Amino acid sequence: MHPRARVTYFRDLWPAACRAQRWDRRDDDVRRAVVLECMRQVRGPQVTTSSPRFGADETTALFTYLRFLARQDSLDASAAWDECKRDYRSFNRARNADFHERETYGAAGSRKLQRDRFAKRKTAAGEPLDSIDPEETRKRHITMAQRHRDKLNREKRAQAPRTMAEQARSVPPLGAIIILPPPAAPEPADEIYQDAEPAYVPPAGHPF
Repeated sequence: MHPRARVTYFRDLWPAACRAQRWDRRDDDVRRAVVLECMRQVRGPQVTTSSPRFGADETTALFTYLRFLARQDSLDASAAWDECKRDYRSFNRARNADFHERETYGAAGSRKLQRDRFAKRKTAAGEPLDSIDPEETRKRHITMAQRHRDKLNREKRAQAPRTMAEQARSVPPLGAIIILPPPAAPEPADEIYQDAEPAYVPPAGHPF
């Protein structure tokens, strides 16, 4: 499990599921049993979060399961878990494709792709669901990831000239006298690592 996902897991999702199910969040045996039950239902590898085989697809399946356990009265959470159980690997590709599409086209997504995006199915809440056809999902994931990458590259190239111009203005003229500041006093050795690094907080809507 990725370190950023691990923060979300232990800080948010696992405590929420424990509150709803009246489990002791500190009971590691229960936590491991829940992970294995999730993997059983999605027909994934029978491993826990500490295993190298527990990758991004398994993490998304576990997070979807925990949201379902925490909010079993939620129609959206139930529908998402049902979709995930059908094909958890394609489900994760679809979520990542959604992320890349939002980052590329904004919250409304790509209007020209709406025609073939959904298989005419809706959740009980009325929201359309992606078709979890593995091949179509794989193609959409690749397409959206590439378009997102292209957008980032365009933005980077657009900022490059301004950055170069700022650097040129900061260069002192030829023959100028440069006065360097005195070196800073070294920090005491026992204070350098006094504070632990703050926990990473994943941004809203970030894929698992």
